[in-house]
Amino acid sequence: MKKKAYSIIATCLTTSLVLMGCSGSGNQEDTGAASNETVSKETAEDSTAEDSGATEETSAAESSQDSSGSYDPASFNVSDVYETPAQEASVDITGCDTFTQIVDKLEDGMGYANATIGDADVLLVSSGTYEWEEGQYAAIDADIFIYKDGVPEYLATVSSGGTAYPLEVADGNLYVGGNHFMSKYVIDNEAMVELEEAYVSYDAEGGETYYYKTCNSQFEDYDAETAESRFNDLFAELDNVEVIEFHPIGEGQTSAELPAYEYPGPELFYTVLYDYMIQELGKNYSDYDVCIPCPVIISEDESDNSDIKVYGNFWIFNYNLNGDILECTSGGSYPGCIHIKSTDEGYEVISMDLVEDGSDFEDSAKKIFGDLYDTFISDGESETIREELRAQIIANYVAANELSITAYQDYGSDPVALPEENIDSFYSNLD
Repeated sequence: MKKKAYSIIATCLTTSLVLMGCSGSGNQEDTGAASNETVSKETAEDSTAEDSGATEETSAAESSQDSSGSYDPASFNVSDVYETPAQEASVDITGCDTFTQIVDKLEDGMGYANATIGDADVLLVSSGTYEWEEGQYAAIDADIFIYKDGVPEYLATVSSGGTAYPLEVADGNLYVGGNHFMSKYVIDNEAMVELEEAYVSYDAEGGETYYYKTCNSQFEDYDAETAESRFNDLFAELDNVEVIEFHPIGEGQTSAELPAYEYPGPELFYTVLYDYMIQELGKNYSDYDVCIPCPVIISEDESDNSDIKVYGNFWIFNYNLNGDILECTSGGSYPGCIHIKSTDEGYEVISMDLVEDGSDFEDSAKKIFGDLYDTFISDGESETIREELRAQIIANYVAANELSITAYQDYGSDPVALPEENIDSFYSNLD
């Protein structure tokens, strides 16, 4: 029976909206920026300053706009300007309880990414990906999903103006742009807020007119000279942003599969133990890149070679690779005693006694651990001890397989940097 099993989805990702307010641009290839769930309610059809995306006044305009028109979360009220966009997700997420289940529905050719935008960890789902740099895939459009009340919910869709402008993120802000427009977004209290929008339109003679607004101001609030300056400032910010790395689905996916975990130490005994954990305890889970066990062993009784007893809390963690981070998708705790016998051919696991769940936990644990019960509670149930072992086991897996992974991450937590590998000294000391 499984104790404290859980399901975790990584994180990691972003949000954006298609802003029809940019449709005043003379180049149609640059008008894909998005429909607006923020301050814009009316959109423009022509390229005049009055009609090219001006939005309705909001009660937040006076209260939250400082001298530069910037976003001031201390005085800005999302509810004053937020409007649900008239958009639909490209993926039916009915019945999906996790981001992973959404990813499982994606078709070949699509892509996904995790990111943090504002105060939300989001999942981005793109209609397709392309190679931005060698081995790194980007996207120019994405449906954005967040967790609301513990389940995934569609937030918005964004689209940039072409492959020269992949979706990018920096300091919790999402950038969506093209040759002639740029928008910057943040998620605040489960709402997408367009912090800034700037674009340029051209007349028949090629003359240009610049427009700019913030989440709490309007296009008409800025003269052309100021709008051009803010337009240039937004594009200058791209020097310090990072392209969001997407994972392609199916054909065209070139990211190497993670190798299966294999015990890297010299002891056959532990090789058998780890294999048993993956095969028997790990079979409760699916849809992950790699399963890495984490046995918190508190004692071994080798007095009888036909029944060697290994006492501990036998953790299973499953991960998907996102860039250079292993993101934990699921796992579980299996406290108890594993029975192993020695044979002429080596070792063989013959059975496992598992601690019961719920109200039966204490009684069953005392029965299995006996005099070791207090040690089990103090060490086997210690998060500190478990996480130290977990980080080292992952680091040694990475080193043994010459992988470029630098950290692991649980959902809702910061990434944990991996320590240096110590394969030669670590495994023999697990007992």
